Amino acid sequence: MGGIFNSLEVKIFVAQSQKVCLFSHMFHGLYLPVISLIMGAILSCPLGAHSLALRRHREKSKFLGKERLPLEDLILRIENAEAQNDSKTALKLYEKICKDYKTSDVVPWAYYFRGLTYENNHQFTAAIKMFTKIVKCYPESVWFPDAIEHYFWIAKKLQGGVRPRYFGTIPGLRDYDSAVKDYELVVKYAPYSYYAPQALIEIANLHLRAKYYHLAIGALAQLIDVYPDSVEVPSVYLKIAEIYSSLVKGDQYNQGGAVTALRYYNEFCSLFPGHVEINFVNQKIRELEESVVRSEIALGDFYFNTRYNGKAAKMLYRSAIDFAPHTSGAKVAEEKIQGILNGIRPKSTPVDFLFASYKPKEDEPEGVTGGDDFNNFVDKIDLAEGESILG
Repeated sequence: MGGIFNSLEVKIFVAQSQKVCLFSHMFHGLYLPVISLIMGAILSCPLGAHSLALRRHREKSKFLGKERLPLEDLILRIENAEAQNDSKTALKLYEKICKDYKTSDVVPWAYYFRGLTYENNHQFTAAIKMFTKIVKCYPESVWFPDAIEHYFWIAKKLQGGVRPRYFGTIPGLRDYDSAVKDYELVVKYAPYSYYAPQALIEIANLHLRAKYYHLAIGALAQLIDVYPDSVEVPSVYLKIAEIYSSLVKGDQYNQGGAVTALRYYNEFCSLFPGHVEINFVNQKIRELEESVVRSEIALGDFYFNTRYNGKAAKMLYRSAIDFAPHTSGAKVAEEKIQGILNGIRPKSTPVDFLFASYKPKEDEPEGVTGGDDFNNFVDKIDLAEGESILG
């Protein structure tokens, strides 16, 4: 048995050896000449396409890699890239300057032009980051005022509806909220610059566009408090008064907005008596006074005709007269008071015809017919007129 197995093993070994020899002959006869030809062609053409690509890769690695190049060389390469409108290469070179020359005076310059390149590509978020680097890290740099200025102009572009581009190519949506934030950066980092009052005005305009009236009034009031000597203050007074007056929907509604608007208009007349808009402001004052007086008369009519409370009606009519005695509404209120004193009764309604109108008893204490309710109501009205309706 041992001889049989030994002969079988020998046969298997011989067969395997034949396969190996066959593969070796095929490799040497077919594949090896082909590989030799390819290697010969590569070695015989050192200036071929592969050699050129290799040199370019090495140059690029030296150009943008970890190796520190001379600053003059980097600036020259930046000029060449910008001349060819190659913003991507220019941005990488600016970034390399910022990383390799952190202690150099040229770094703020690199951040500034890097941000400017992002801004031209409509990559506004990245541009704001670059300008913020200058503002926070290099406040003494000559590029600080320019960075603040570009805060303002980027916000202006966004406010005008310019769409940002993601990665410099993909258009995004209009971003008015970012415009507000960029204007706020101007006020935060350069509160005494020329652009700060302008930024507050634009913030108010953006809030008005979104109908955030309380935020708009807050921005304008901040301008008056912080920059009382600004040339924009007169127009801001008018703007605040206009916002408050626009919130009054009519005589039948709360007149707190009209009262506050009158306060701002009157302050305007006291502070700027020679302003070119003084006639317009006086006209608006008369209109708002008429509106408040008519509202008081309407409330007095309600108490007289619906609640049958002549005392409450007379108090409201007198309030209208005291508020603006020179208005036409004040004359109407005087006539109504005189009518009540002459014994004019409230107008009858179908309900009164069916169920008879309410008549207070002679022994009722004063104020039971609605006087206490009226006094509480008047207190609420006074609070509403003394405070902002936005509060």
